[in-house]
Amino acid sequence: MKFSSLVPSVLAAAGVAIASSAFSPAQAALTSLGTCSISDLQGAELCEGAFEANDSSSTVNDNALFGIDEWSQLFKVNSSSGTDGDLTVSKNNGQAKNGTWSLTGIDFNTSNIMVVLKGGPSFSAYLLDGVTTSGDWNTDGVVKGNGDPGPGLSHFTVYEAPKPVTDPEAVPEPLTILGSATALGIGGLLKRQQSKKNNKA
Repeated sequence: MKFSSLVPSVLAAAGVAIASSAFSPAQAALTSLGTCSISDLQGAELCEGAFEANDSSSTVNDNALFGIDEWSQLFKVNSSSGTDGDLTVSKNNGQAKNGTWSLTGIDFNTSNIMVVLKGGPSFSAYLLDGVTTSGDWNTDGVVKGNGDPGPGLSHFTVYEAPKPVTDPEAVPEPLTILGSATALGIGGLLKRQQSKKNNKA
């Protein structure tokens, strides 16, 4: 049991009255303002949003977007076009509601990559498919202050989270298990047969 959940229980058992918000989580759950779509960002396989908030490392981790709480910010373009490190964002025909993006220098084998589109009072998050490194974007999955979709893009942010490292030697191959079991079975059978022969002799 975590310390944060243990303390209220101990105090309550001792008859100490505590305010219900005294041990509330550091970050409240995000408020949904609309629905995003993977079509909002080419290369996305999942999306979450739109949420009423400004994204940050603490916000996306406190709310474990896509079930992950180890996100760290890689790049951020504070406009509808620009460059930051290996990220380039462009807008179409002077419009801040759609455009193109490209990202280089990432390793999908070791990292999960999430893109956040922010506009108006909300943002939506998109988990990349592990293959695509460029494509189109639009803000149809983000909402304005009046609740309508499609605000101008405020910023385009890329987050990274490490993928779990698996040890191929830790889990035996199915055929290895089958082979070992077969060998043990045959060995046991031969031993029993030898024992019967010895008893008859």
